[in-house]
Amino acid sequence: MEEIIEKLREFKAIQETNIKKGEAIIDIIYYGKITLSKNDIDMLNETEEDLYLVKKEKNGKNEFEFRINTGVIARIGDEGQIVISEDFKELINETEFLLQLERIMPISLEKLEALEKNENNQKIAKTTKKDKTAENEQTLENEKTIEKEDKDTPKKYIENSKDAKIDLRKKITEKENFYDLVPEAKEKGIVDLVVRRKDNSTFEFIGINGDGEEVKLKSLEQTEGTNPNKDIVEINADGSTVKKDQVSTILKIKNGKNEGKQNEGFTIKLGEYGIPEVSYYRRSSELNEYSSIPVNMENTNQKRTDQDVREYMEKTRNTTTNDNIKRAEDRINHNEDKETELENIDDNPYNDKIIDPSEIEIRKAAKRCKISIEEFKQELEKQEGDTLEEKIENAEEEINEQYRGRTERRA
Repeated sequence: MEEIIEKLREFKAIQETNIKKGEAIIDIIYYGKITLSKNDIDMLNETEEDLYLVKKEKNGKNEFEFRINTGVIARIGDEGQIVISEDFKELINETEFLLQLERIMPISLEKLEALEKNENNQKIAKTTKKDKTAENEQTLENEKTIEKEDKDTPKKYIENSKDAKIDLRKKITEKENFYDLVPEAKEKGIVDLVVRRKDNSTFEFIGINGDGEEVKLKSLEQTEGTNPNKDIVEINADGSTVKKDQVSTILKIKNGKNEGKQNEGFTIKLGEYGIPEVSYYRRSSELNEYSSIPVNMENTNQKRTDQDVREYMEKTRNTTTNDNIKRAEDRINHNEDKETELENIDDNPYNDKIIDPSEIEIRKAAKRCKISIEEFKQELEKQEGDTLEEKIENAEEEINEQYRGRTERRA
């Protein structure tokens, strides 16, 4: 550990010699060796470089730069995107670069120095005791005390550029925000909530209180295993796309309004630039299938979820979830592109996106006659006429005449 700390300190010292007025180096994060190449046939320009992420403060705002010994090769933008520097665009295959970042577990100088300080304090405590027996006893006591303090002392939240922050007060369904769905968050004084990638396949929620300390949410429990690869019927923010997609993590709400039913929670998958994407789901108890809509985030370029999408999810509560999911799956499987739109799976069959205008006229006529579309079509096939309009008109007259006949017989 000493060798890597010294390596990071040396690199930090070099960076501090070049900072400008109003800037300060906050942390140096080491990503190890990374291969830089445009993947040309002869691999003539392929090199291995030590990669560092420099976190610095500039005029009260945090900035993040990926650096090698020869300069800045990329920056992290305000919305979490990685932007390759102009001087390196010809030397870096951007896709390969991003893939390498996903496979690396970075090392923070700030965290290493905190560990080093803790170890030094323990060594000092041991060597100050003259009596060996007393020293051993005291060491045991110190270890117990440290262990107890570690458990009792809240952990400070350390910012990560790839954390996705949930907007706690924005509505997730038609009527409920995160505080409503997970009351524990308000009870524990959580003011911020982020989603962080733990490893290649799992994610976690991190609650943050007013003192900047991490708070565990016991109401959220991972289900479907550590890597579910579960197909979810996903509706995007404006309802223009409904499709099946896989997620990496499913967390059920244990103590929300539907306590005991475990039919709602959150799904998480890896989004653009390695930033997690979060959705709110409801589960069909009969089909054991899921439907989800996006959760509004604060620090990404994700679109706000439209009200009609949130209203749809509110209506799918409990008993109707089965019908809505089945309708969505039928529509998705029917289409060549395996997608549909919210209008095609909501509770209103008369606003479906239909290519054939004749079908729309038939559906309107069936609605006027207060019978099913299938029943109206059966009657329509019996009618004669030169145009579809004439056949529809004749069918309506026949159905209304039949209805009057039934009414008169009952009278």
